[in-house]
Amino acid sequence: MTGRLLAVAVLCFLLFAAVGLFVTRQPLSRLDGWAAGLRAGNVHLATIFTVSGYGPALSVLGLVSIAATFALRFPIKVPLAILLSQVVSQGLVSAAKGLFARSRPCAWLYRHEPGFSYPSGHAATAVVFYGAWALALWASPLPAPARVVGCALLAAWALGIGWSRIVLGAHYPTDVAGGVLFGVGWLCFVLAAARYAGLVARPA
Repeated sequence: MTGRLLAVAVLCFLLFAAVGLFVTRQPLSRLDGWAAGLRAGNVHLATIFTVSGYGPALSVLGLVSIAATFALRFPIKVPLAILLSQVVSQGLVSAAKGLFARSRPCAWLYRHEPGFSYPSGHAATAVVFYGAWALALWASPLPAPARVVGCALLAAWALGIGWSRIVLGAHYPTDVAGGVLFGVGWLCFVLAAARYAGLVARPA
């Protein structure tokens, strides 16, 4: 399983780099141009999703998750690992933005951000933070109905975050795709490293 996780991570990182090189060297793709028609659709809902991907909201959620971990007597290493993974991944995303240096869309509907466009840090967060919590919830000893409902809600929320970046004009769809690719690659890499270090139990 560790080898498969690393293989998926490498594949995602390669695709991430390929998409980044393509969008920075070619004119605006049809997909990115078509997405302009999605802007301004349900801005209020999109704003809620977007705010949930910023640092302050993630910090609050992190503190809540730590408190819940203590209350349920789950291992504290889980929320701490997820928070650390999130911080490191965003540092790498910021570095990648500087390397690709893609300009952002011009139509802003919420909070103008001066950074570059590719990849979407919010999309990466949707996978690295919310996706990691979905995996942690699925592996938890909670009742099956709670795990299924919780994972479905987290997955839907992660999708909503990516959608919100397009609707609010903060990113092109290819930026969001790049963020997802990076996020999946990073999450697989972290899981593989955790398994190798013995921090994640291996199946019998």
